[in-house]
Amino acid sequence: MKGPRAGTLQPSPARKPPTSSVQIAFLESIKFYQKWVSPIGGDRCGFRPSCSRYGYTAITTQGPVVGLMMTGDRLIRCNIWKSPGPDYFLLPNGRLYDPLSNNLFVDK
Repeated sequence: MKGPRAGTLQPSPARKPPTSSVQIAFLESIKFYQKWVSPIGGDRCGFRPSCSRYGYTAITTQGPVVGLMMTGDRLIRCNIWKSPGPDYFLLPNGRLYDPLSNNLFVDK
């Protein structure tokens, strides 16, 4: 039996744990919200990924300053007047798809 060709298996890049105390504080506050506050009110976010997951990913990938600006931008857009349009489209479950990659702050 032949194995895979050499060089075809690439190890997945490991995520570095956050080292900034500001970043850790932001991420831990989002985790606290997700674990203790969010279950009380239920799934109310009209976007996918949810605003808290979006914020966590933004702070993890973009750093605390840019991630916080992206999270604030998302929270401002998550309101009762949101609707499908050129910026985000409607998913089959009724949520609007707004990935992190659509934000202008993301390094492309």
